[in-house]
Amino acid sequence: MRLKSLMFFLAAALIAVSAAFAQGNPGKGQSGGKPACKANVTVMLSGSLAADVDPQDGDASFVLTVKHSNKHGRAYKTAGTATILVVTKTRINRQGKHNLGALAPNDRVSVKAKACMADLKNGATPDLTARKVDAHPVATTE
Repeated sequence: MRLKSLMFFLAAALIAVSAAFAQGNPGKGQSGGKPACKANVTVMLSGSLAADVDPQDGDASFVLTVKHSNKHGRAYKTAGTATILVVTKTRINRQGKHNLGALAPNDRVSVKAKACMADLKNGATPDLTARKVDAHPVATTE
């Protein structure tokens, strides 16, 4: 009887070990392929919304006319415009309102986003997913 139970536990242990090796190495990223690029640089852009751009709450993106940028956003400044994607986790602030519909044409806008360094090489300008959007109405002179 002891021999049968010993053989049973030995077989179960071998099956468990073979299943563990079949999964690969889960702690080292994707197995068998190139690891995905991680968003590791902050892109900061500032500029204004165009006079004909008035985002609504249901919109997923808006176009920003870029006037200033940090080092990682130089290509966007050279291009002149950037498409900014907005997700539910994006923090938006304009005069105490926190929705995309609060943005108005000609607003001064500052955007912070994360991007993968490899995606920004050679002057590429991929669409950015904003983490934070701060907007202010255009200054009026009297």
